[in-house]
Amino acid sequence: MRGSPKLLALVAAGALTLGAGVALAATDASKTAASPEATTVQTANKAEVHRVVRGEVTAVEPGAKTMVVKAMEGKKALDVGVDVTDKTIIREGKASKTLTDIKVGDRVWMKYEKANDKLVADFVRILKPAKMAAKSKSY
Repeated sequence: MRGSPKLLALVAAGALTLGAGVALAATDASKTAASPEATTVQTANKAEVHRVVRGEVTAVEPGAKTMVVKAMEGKKALDVGVDVTDKTIIREGKASKTLTDIKVGDRVWMKYEKANDKLVADFVRILKPAKMAAKSKSY
């Protein structure tokens, strides 16, 4: 029975820690319930989804400031339509580009976010064209 006091002390410490955590969680929950406006404002100001895709441009509308990229997510094809704003950074290598420089069929790497129920591109990198398949050998 030598180890019993130590074991009992460890169990008691664990119970106190657990109790303190539950009390803290209850306090945080009551603060959230008391001020739903603050929570809504915080959520509205933050972008909800940050995603990165790589794919082929299937549509570009410079007048509407939109574009669609066909990408793969695992084994599933995904069409991502985004708005392109004045804050969107578009690059090809080190050179800055605009939406008018992007053409259907271009391969791009794109970072976007969901804000105000819209997908908005943050960064678009125009990738180098895929190299031609290796020339067939003639014997």
